[in-house]
Amino acid sequence: MVSSASTASLLLPLPSCSSSEESDDGKPLPPLTAQEASSPPPSQLKRRRGRLERDYNVAMKALALSGDVDEVLAVFAELRRSLADAGDGGAAPNVLCYNTLVNALAEAGRTEEALRALDEMLASGVAPNASSHNILIKMHARRSEFDLAWELIHKSEMEPDAATYSTLIAGLCRVGKVAEAWGVLDWMLEKNCLPMVHTYTPIVQAYCREGRIEEAKLLMVEMERLGCLPNVVTYNVLIRALCDSGRFDEVEQILVDSRTKDWNPSTVTYNIYMNGLCKKGKTKEALEQLDVMLGEGMDPTAYTLSILLNCLCHDSRLLDAIYLLERSTELKWHAGVVAYNTVMSRLCEMGKWMSILKLLTDMIKKGIEPNTRTFNILIHSLCVVGKFSLAKSLIQSEGFAADVVTYNTLLHWSYHCGKLTGANRLISAMEEKNIALDEVTYTIIIDGLCREGKFDAATGYFLKSLKIGLSMDVLTVLLNRLACADRIWEIHRIFDEKDFIPDHLVFNLTIRTLCRASYCHYRDFYKLNLILDKMLERK
Repeated sequence: MVSSASTASLLLPLPSCSSSEESDDGKPLPPLTAQEASSPPPSQLKRRRGRLERDYNVAMKALALSGDVDEVLAVFAELRRSLADAGDGGAAPNVLCYNTLVNALAEAGRTEEALRALDEMLASGVAPNASSHNILIKMHARRSEFDLAWELIHKSEMEPDAATYSTLIAGLCRVGKVAEAWGVLDWMLEKNCLPMVHTYTPIVQAYCREGRIEEAKLLMVEMERLGCLPNVVTYNVLIRALCDSGRFDEVEQILVDSRTKDWNPSTVTYNIYMNGLCKKGKTKEALEQLDVMLGEGMDPTAYTLSILLNCLCHDSRLLDAIYLLERSTELKWHAGVVAYNTVMSRLCEMGKWMSILKLLTDMIKKGIEPNTRTFNILIHSLCVVGKFSLAKSLIQSEGFAADVVTYNTLLHWSYHCGKLTGANRLISAMEEKNIALDEVTYTIIIDGLCREGKFDAATGYFLKSLKIGLSMDVLTVLLNRLACADRIWEIHRIFDEKDFIPDHLVFNLTIRTLCRASYCHYRDFYKLNLILDKMLERK
């Protein structure tokens, strides 16, 4: 919820200002003279301040576009310090800088921080403008607080602009309120505010999301008639919906028509198309689109590579996937560790550990640093082919930070090979390295101990696992093992434990497990009664 200070101040009469005023950042400022720099009068201090704010705002916008919101916060804090050091009385940054900060936080979903920044702006005496107004409306719309958004619009003396209406329409479409979005559009037209492509695109997207592709296409035709031409984003939305429906002939026609219309397919367009083809098993056609992209002079992105590698791996075309990795430098893709992990993971599933080692070597030669997942894939593949000792030695490798997945893999194969002492050492190593045991770890340990007949120890580990919360999967494994081994008293022990608080799901699971283990037969029925009595006592 927006603080009263934020809402109240944004409802006060404000200077009329278009939401596009932030383009002022790009206006060049004249350089300072030597005299101005040595002893600047107030007017020159203002110019220096303007230049400083402009430069910092440009940097903040670039960081926000890259998604590095923490760096945006750091640069904003540095701007405040720089303004204080400039001898300007410690004045706050201007509204443009605050808008960039608030918008970056809002886009990252850090709404509470955005609202605090807005409150700070108001407390510093910085008057909000049209962009501030629209950012706050966007935050309301994204949180489905449409009543607050309407209230803000109606009470404000600032005339809503196209961005304001488009923001509301986007928010309504996001939650499926397409009829209400059309109502906002009608209201917008009544106010003689011309819609823009960003106004219509959310409605097109809502139609596509609901499978109403024909209505989306008709709306795009209407946009053209009104002179509000769909852009590449609008077409990407439609192409994604057509791909999901397997209507690839229509996608091809749209791409052909783009040559005569006022839009050009982008890398994102082809990524969507290739991803849609791959999902439908059309690997050959997806690879053909790669050639089309290259022919159009477009550089494939890391996501393009990821799409194609996933597609080839799914079809078990590992040689083609490896060849694509080898071509990545030539194609200026700069394949990273994620791309290599994709191929290595599929090689692991196919038991080709030597190919994994070769790819790992190629990665290192190219200066690509393996991550924990890379080593986990290699460790798992070595365990599968029986090279357990070599797999275990890898956790000592320099630069490899083993995680819980690493130890879970090694624990599973330790128990599988009957190496209880080795498993105990691994558990001790986890404790020494402060790697917390998770649900999978406890499941592996309990199952392994039960297979070795160590039922007391297995039950003890189950009781330890309660510290991270009751897991029905862990309980299922233990109950199955105990019931099949006729360890009725171990089940009693579980129900006697004060930290174990059973509910009806636990009761149902226990009864089903015991019945499947033949405890319903006449000679064993008394054991089932014992458990039922214990359950009733706990209830």
